[in-house]
Amino acid sequence: MGNNKAIEKSMAKDGYNYSNNIVADKFQIIKSQISLLQAIEYYGLNPIKKGSRYWILCPFHADKNPSMVIYDEAYHCYGCQAHGDVIDFVSRYFNLTSLEAVEKLSYDFGIHLSGIKSNKEIQKNTIKRQKFNRLLKNFKSKYDETYDYLCKLFQAYTKIKSLVEEPDDMDLEAFVEACKYQDLIEYWIDTLRNGSLKEQLDVIKEVKKWRQEKKKKMR
Repeated sequence: MGNNKAIEKSMAKDGYNYSNNIVADKFQIIKSQISLLQAIEYYGLNPIKKGSRYWILCPFHADKNPSMVIYDEAYHCYGCQAHGDVIDFVSRYFNLTSLEAVEKLSYDFGIHLSGIKSNKEIQKNTIKRQKFNRLLKNFKSKYDETYDYLCKLFQAYTKIKSLVEEPDDMDLEAFVEACKYQDLIEYWIDTLRNGSLKEQLDVIKEVKKWRQEKKKKMR
């Protein structure tokens, strides 16, 4: 009974006013056949298991460390306090009404619900979100690769400079390179940490070009 009231409240919020339980039954069917974890994995959010629970980076705020925990029937973010079930999650994630979220879940997981048809607007929103997720994933991968490379190179330059004791050693190619580029490497690292998205993208491009030029000189 409590679940039905919650569903009716959710539908009322979205502008649906049904006097029977037909739509409520559809909500129950979806929630009984699709777990929250299944949906989160299906939509590419990569849950990480810690102890007996799964955690993800919260998609509803700028989360740097996984702060959203996945329970059996609900999610909760300890960062932005977002909370809800599988239907709420899909509704919020794809910017859909609750009923549209039910339609999307039934379509994506192949669950037949009488009276539910695929919605072109839902599919359009889904494609947009999937494209955004791919771009975000690609950016994160390139960001991590560039950041790790720069940090290791900065450490290497620092070590090279600390080992030079004799004046003659200052002519060594490795020492000259360390002196020439360490300040630039430090600037790139700082920009990746604190710069705007555009500045971070510019650094990633600059570092890629710089690495390619270094490889050409070594041939």
